[in-house]
Amino acid sequence: MRPSYSALVAVPVALVIYAITAWGQPPPETVTITKEFEFSDASKVTGSDWQTPVATYNGAIYYVYVNRQLKTLIVKKSSDGSVSKNVIFEETDSDPWHNGASVGIDRNGYIHVAGNMHHSPYNHPKTGNPYYEYAWQYVVSDKPEDISSFKFVGDDESQTIPGTWITYPSFARDPNGVLFITFRHRVKFVTGWSPGIMAAAIARYDADAKIWVMLGDTEYAHGVKTFFWNDSGADGTAYQPYRPRIFFDSDNRMHVTWVVDDGNGSSGYHTHVLYAYSDDGGDTFKRADGSLYETLPITLERGDVVVGPDWSGSDGSLWYTSYVGVAADGYPAVSFADNHNDTAWWSLWRPGIGWSAPAKLPFEYIPARILTDATGIITAVDGHNKVHRSFNNGISWLPYHVETLGIHSTNFDYTYLLDTGNLRFQTYSTTTGKVKVWTVEFAGNRSPDAETSETSQKISAKHKAMQE
Repeated sequence: MRPSYSALVAVPVALVIYAITAWGQPPPETVTITKEFEFSDASKVTGSDWQTPVATYNGAIYYVYVNRQLKTLIVKKSSDGSVSKNVIFEETDSDPWHNGASVGIDRNGYIHVAGNMHHSPYNHPKTGNPYYEYAWQYVVSDKPEDISSFKFVGDDESQTIPGTWITYPSFARDPNGVLFITFRHRVKFVTGWSPGIMAAAIARYDADAKIWVMLGDTEYAHGVKTFFWNDSGADGTAYQPYRPRIFFDSDNRMHVTWVVDDGNGSSGYHTHVLYAYSDDGGDTFKRADGSLYETLPITLERGDVVVGPDWSGSDGSLWYTSYVGVAADGYPAVSFADNHNDTAWWSLWRPGIGWSAPAKLPFEYIPARILTDATGIITAVDGHNKVHRSFNNGISWLPYHVETLGIHSTNFDYTYLLDTGNLRFQTYSTTTGKVKVWTVEFAGNRSPDAETSETSQKISAKHKAMQE
């Protein structure tokens, strides 16, 4: 069992005492919880922690999920409260952990949906579906902000996203409206299921030219442009989780974290969490200390390691996914999980110190999630129907009772958080098949039209804390 820290070791004890007495937490916030959607027909394909199924644009909410008939659906809630729905994919493979969908909106308002992919096109069943011969199961709306019709662009080499054997597509949008997507793809063939055939990718969308540009470079053995590659895989196989997560801060700096296996771990028990950032939209990448990754793709040998085997153990313990945000002082924070004991942890980077010894988050559940808004307020999310807010870099936390459900079910709209300081996310219950989309607004950030929402309730953090 690893030690638990009440505060990051990088913070001196005297400073912690001062923080609690002088900084402390602000007066308890009143929050408004709004249920935006609820559907009872979701399949198990809907819920996995790598997806980005919720996006907000011009006051409208867009949401994608897979129903029990294995159709991938998109739902739109307009700013006037009206709700519409359409089918994206008539057929979706039944794999519950890989074939969900993600949605992103480009700066011109076109809606992008990608999903139904696990090593696509290799793993698709032989059903006669004409789209299954293409790697990218990917559509774009025919009109901006309109879900009534979509065009399949996986078959259009000039407009589809680069790469093949695709898994884990996840969208992100920067403060200027530029759309990005991360995913895992295959870069080496012929050798079978062997180490080093998979890579982690990031692509950037040019909304005017309607083309995707793969980020990274080709300076490694296989010559396929990509962001990260390592000649290893869990259990000596090809398997790598990767699942890169992107967060844009208010200065439009792109922060990226991902999970890697050096070959000594196993599926769900990995060895390293890495970090990079970019100030130029992904043309170049740097480590947290500002040093440039001079060659791309990044490799484990040259990577900025947040935690490695000295913490995770030589045989690995890290869950598949890590998360990144930025604290109030502008420095990055990364969260991750120990799958041996279902504990959630995080680390802060500081000048002259580097990545701090991991500090335990205030709950016993994985996957670990921290989110930060434009002011550096930190929200930690658990799977036991609570979110925890910290205004002092994790020294103390205020709990809020909000439905978050279980391990794979809570997926956030990160752009909405950056824009508004509020939370918007999906929850999914494998027991009932219900999916819901929630908005959690904090008093200082509350929108003037929130009272018109379908279901709304107010709670006080202080009141809830008294009940615990």
